Amino acid sequence: AQGIHNVSSRQRGPFVAINCAAFPESLLESELFGYQEGAFSGSRKGGKPGLLEAAHRGTLFLDEIGDMPVSLQTRLLRVLQEREVLRLGATEPISIDIRIIAATHQDLSQAIDAGGFRSDLYYRLNILRLQTVPLRERSEDIALIARDIVHRLNGDNPPSPLQARLLDALLPNLMTYHWPGNIRELENIIERATLSAQDLLQGTAIDDLGLALVIPELLNRQTLPQAPDPAAAAITDLKSVAKEKEKQYVQQMLKACDGNLAQTATRLGISRSTLWRRLQ
Repeated sequence: AQGIHNVSSRQRGPFVAINCAAFPESLLESELFGYQEGAFSGSRKGGKPGLLEAAHRGTLFLDEIGDMPVSLQTRLLRVLQEREVLRLGATEPISIDIRIIAATHQDLSQAIDAGGFRSDLYYRLNILRLQTVPLRERSEDIALIARDIVHRLNGDNPPSPLQARLLDALLPNLMTYHWPGNIRELENIIERATLSAQDLLQGTAIDDLGLALVIPELLNRQTLPQAPDPAAAAITDLKSVAKEKEKQYVQQMLKACDGNLAQTATRLGISRSTLWRRLQ
């Protein structure tokens, strides 16, 4: 949303963002539309302009608009149609010139069917639709984004040779990870990696032990790699065999139950939390 604003004809105007899910209905209304002096007890002397007014000749970004109360959707629709905003307690509307960009994680078509979102507002907003794609489905972007993150972490200074080697060595792990946290998780991992570069690099390659200590999620396993012990490697004790057999049995049962944890736990005669620990 910020990028769209920055390259638009409104770039010299304000960019105002608000998360519709972060405010209770009464507070969201006053934040969006503002209020006149005396509109309610505790209101500021002289009143207060709302964010719709603050975005005049610029862009208003409404994040999580699917969580906006229906009563406010009606008022927002009127603003979009009339290009006027009426403060709480006021009698005269104020003309505004804004572009609205909205985002949601909800299926608004389903929300409309359930009565949680107004269809007329949906059609008024849904002019240009951009469907965001999770990071795991655009792995070709990971290297570019990761390098940009490293540049931003360094501020005005270029990345060090150590950081460059680290990123090159880490990329295979980054490319195969499933990224449940999307860009924010990538930023977190890159920052952790750059702070612990000495622990992660072994020459020009990533050290598995260092990776398990600093960024264990990239290994897709919970156990730390153990230092090789020739004497221990030659011994396969009964306890290890039993654990491996148990692991295979649990995985087979989980597969037989189509991944249903509750059903698997019941058939194994253990609690769901115990099953989860076994799977870990």
